[in-house]
Amino acid sequence: MIKAVIFDKDGTLHDTEQVYHRAWRAAAEQTGVPDIMDFVALCTGTNAHQTAILWQEFYGDAYDFPSFWALRDALYDRIIEEDGLPIKKGAYELLDYLQANGIKIGLATSTNAERVNRHLELSDMKKYFDAVVTGDTVPNGKPAPDIFLIAAERMGADPAQSMGVEDSFNGVRAVHAAGMCTVMVPDMISPTDEILGLCDACPQTLTDIITIIENMKGSKNHD
Repeated sequence: MIKAVIFDKDGTLHDTEQVYHRAWRAAAEQTGVPDIMDFVALCTGTNAHQTAILWQEFYGDAYDFPSFWALRDALYDRIIEEDGLPIKKGAYELLDYLQANGIKIGLATSTNAERVNRHLELSDMKKYFDAVVTGDTVPNGKPAPDIFLIAAERMGADPAQSMGVEDSFNGVRAVHAAGMCTVMVPDMISPTDEILGLCDACPQTLTDIITIIENMKGSKNHD
C-alpha cells in the first residue's frame, strides 16, 4: 500500500520542461553552441552539478558552461515572468486527493531551492508538501536515488511503501534505484523499452495515478 508519493517538479507538476527547451535553444542561438538538444536529452532530470560534468564530456572545453548556464537560467526566468508558470493537467486534483487520504507528499527536484520556493509560491503548492528536497542540496543528482531516499527519510516513509512520479529518464532511473513504485507520466519524451522496464506504471495523466492508488488499495484489501 502506498503511504507516500514523491514528485519531480519540472515536467511533472509544473509544465515547465517546454519552457526549459525554449531557453536552451535561445541560449544556444545566442552563443553558437551546436547540437544543444542532443545534449539536453542527456542531462534532463539532472542537477546543475551533474549537468556540468555531462557538459564537459559532451563539449570538452569548447564552450564555457557557467556562462551558458547563467544565460539559460535568465532566459527561462524571463519566459516564466512574461508568460506565467504553467501547471500540468490534474496536478491540483492529485495533490488534493493525496492530502485528503492521508498520503504523505514529497518533492524531489533537480531544480535549485530558490527557484523551487518561488514556483511553489506562484502555484500555491507549498501547502501540500511534507518534505521538499532540491538539486542544489544533494551531491549525487538523478539518476542516483539519493534525492528520493532523502525525501522519504524526511517524511518518515518506507521507500518500499512509496511512489515516485517522474517524467524524465534520469528521474525514472532514480526512483527505481530507490526501490520505490516507479511511475512515469510522459511529458516531452516517450519512454523507451529500457524505461518501460523500470516503470510499474506509465499513465498518460496525473489524474490516472488516483486510479492506480485506488486499485492498489483494492488489491491489498482483497489479499
